[in-house]
Amino acid sequence: MSAVKKLVGVYLAGVAVAVALYFIINTALAEGLDFDVQTVWYVLDILMVIGLALGLVFSYMAKRDEDAREGDGSVTRGYLAANVIFYMTAAVTILFLHNWIALLSQGSDSLDGNHQAWVVWAAVDTLLPITLGITGCRLWREASQA
Repeated sequence: MSAVKKLVGVYLAGVAVAVALYFIINTALAEGLDFDVQTVWYVLDILMVIGLALGLVFSYMAKRDEDAREGDGSVTRGYLAANVIFYMTAAVTILFLHNWIALLSQGSDSLDGNHQAWVVWAAVDTLLPITLGITGCRLWREASQA
């Protein structure tokens, strides 16, 4: 399981870095160069949906492990961290799937003038790197300690 955790950890951290960096620079690429930023987003969307599925599975496993630990009923740092990451990953997944399915069904022309969709994408592209990056680093750390 240690090798799987390392592999998934690297994947999640890689997707997190790729999304964060591309989110930061894509406007400059679209304005400064004659570059089709949407095509890169289509590829990143596939990587993101896979990362979110993996993130949900592994963050749920961490949450389940923390919930199963015997304690005095107080909220520990580990319990809080596992629950926050799981529920944030679930929220980002819901936002992502909402916009992604709309994009797939209506095409990229549906984004023209649709400020609500752009705000949701901005939220996803900001929170996804945080949640997947944290989960990826946690998996790498756990695998290294095992």
